[in-house]
Amino acid sequence: MTITARRAVAPSEHTMGERLADYVLPKIPTERLTAAHGRAWVYPNRGLSFLQGGEKRQGKRFNWRRPYFTQVGEVLHCVAPPGHDYIHHYAELLRSACLLSGLPEERVDLELPAEGHGRAFVDHWLPAELPTADLVVLGYVEALWKNQGEWTHRPGFGWRAVRVGGATVLMLGCEFSFWGDLAGDLVSVLAQRTRTSGVLYVGKLGGLHPDMVPNTLVVTGTTTRLRDRPLAWNSFLDLTSAPPSVRPGVRHATLSSVMDETRTWLDTHRLDTDVVDPEIGHMAQAATEAGIGFSYLHIVTDNLNGTHAHGLYAERSTPVATRRQRCLHDIETVLNRSLT
Repeated sequence: MTITARRAVAPSEHTMGERLADYVLPKIPTERLTAAHGRAWVYPNRGLSFLQGGEKRQGKRFNWRRPYFTQVGEVLHCVAPPGHDYIHHYAELLRSACLLSGLPEERVDLELPAEGHGRAFVDHWLPAELPTADLVVLGYVEALWKNQGEWTHRPGFGWRAVRVGGATVLMLGCEFSFWGDLAGDLVSVLAQRTRTSGVLYVGKLGGLHPDMVPNTLVVTGTTTRLRDRPLAWNSFLDLTSAPPSVRPGVRHATLSSVMDETRTWLDTHRLDTDVVDPEIGHMAQAATEAGIGFSYLHIVTDNLNGTHAHGLYAERSTPVATRRQRCLHDIETVLNRSLT
């Protein structure tokens, strides 16, 4: 089913404000969008060969594949992995790019994946020979325990096994971004194959409180709001004597897209929500339904109040990299204690 996208969010309505263009425009081929007069179609495909929109940067093994843009007649096609949230996110990016470029924003259509296609996509590409482990770590896998284990690569994924305390930990990297509900599909497939009894997600998210300085704070919790419904689970992390940078017990909300983080949403939820991202709720729900453990340790990388210099629109500077490395060290500290 093809759906005509809704009205684009203007910079004045988004928590990034005027920096929204710095986040959106690098992700969209604006010259081709202009040539198509703003006409675009976002739709799913289960083939990895279509995820060619990103260049594999030197030294980066994972999270480099991006949706593929191609012009067909007078329409710009955007081919993305078969996740509802992925399709929604790129439709939002395209609409915003139209608005920022002075193009009609109502010409962006999207086609959502059929039920179960996301899980089938993950199940197809997740290697059959993936080893069993006590814990699978997803997300920032290259930066943790760098000196342990050798990487094994297959199309779409790579892994290495490390020993942490008395546990075997599988660092599982993904070449494409498992955005939103696809992250839940990945956890479901891992559990279905009985590859692990627990999943830890190490990633990044947005903070709602002014004191959450980007790239200086690690957060974790056991609650979220997913599709406006509360969800709670138990954490396997030992947070006694955790580093000062680690803030436990935060109240999380799951949103489909960064583009949904509007000023109106922030004003509505700043009293009942501390942090927000697109994946944690889906992963927690999948783990709960499968009967395996789930925890997360995330770096706050942007502040929705817009009161700090760094955010999702400026992630690759040296100060940001240095601060994040300190946070990752503190995450290792928590895990070393939790798995001993």
